[in-house]
Amino acid sequence: MKKSLFLSIILILLVITSNAQESSISEFDLYGCWVLEKNTRPSNNIIVYKSCEDVAHENVKFGSKISLLAFNESEYQSTAPNVCFTTFTEKGTWEYDENTRIVSLYSGHEWLKKFKKLDPEEYASWGSPEKFEKLKFKVISIENNQLTVEIIPKYYGKIAIEDSSE
Repeated sequence: MKKSLFLSIILILLVITSNAQESSISEFDLYGCWVLEKNTRPSNNIIVYKSCEDVAHENVKFGSKISLLAFNESEYQSTAPNVCFTTFTEKGTWEYDENTRIVSLYSGHEWLKKFKKLDPEEYASWGSPEKFEKLKFKVISIENNQLTVEIIPKYYGKIAIEDSSE
């Protein structure tokens, strides 16, 4: 009798701890500013973003800052292709699917709205996009102000394009 009670307690504890490991990550958990530290290299597309407050400015990887804000607004640091060592912050939107744990950052929606009004035929020839995908990743874990993610490459045709901020 004591053995069966003891085994039942152990079984219940195992079930509770296994469920705790698979706890869900909500959109609210992702809010905030995230950066990569210098010398961060993805390992099988797995990288660790850290809270902006936890990394000194001089240790932040150039062009790696993302901010996931309320009301699905986002800010994404980009580098200018024609000017060396220049960054600017793009405003955009983001989506999070709690079931798949996939975060998608988008930009260009305001510019595309203007483009659609100014030149509807050219806009249609582009395939009428509503927004451009900037970054897509799967959240693996979030703990100790660190966001561990798997970067999902962008596909254009049959070619995967890696983001330069990785």
